[in-house]
Amino acid sequence: MKGKGDGPAAEILKAPPVDLTTMAKRNGGKYPDSKFAAILRFGTESHAHGTTDMPLWGPLFRSQNKDIAELRVYNLTKYVETLQEK
Repeated sequence: MKGKGDGPAAEILKAPPVDLTTMAKRNGGKYPDSKFAAILRFGTESHAHGTTDMPLWGPLFRSQNKDIAELRVYNLTKYVETLQEK
């Protein structure tokens, strides 16, 4: 719930989830909002979750009106930005 990668499903994933609170720190101090939004839109090359789709979000976003999907991507991207460690 706090973006640390220690949520209730963490133990059943093939690979440990990434700590979303350190994304800026791991990116030279800048939150990679474009990269994060692209992962929400298109998935990732990582197979930690079984497929390249984000769990739940990929199919959900693709089933929505394009404008609604983009608003959701934007909102989630901005929310994760607020979780970044200072």
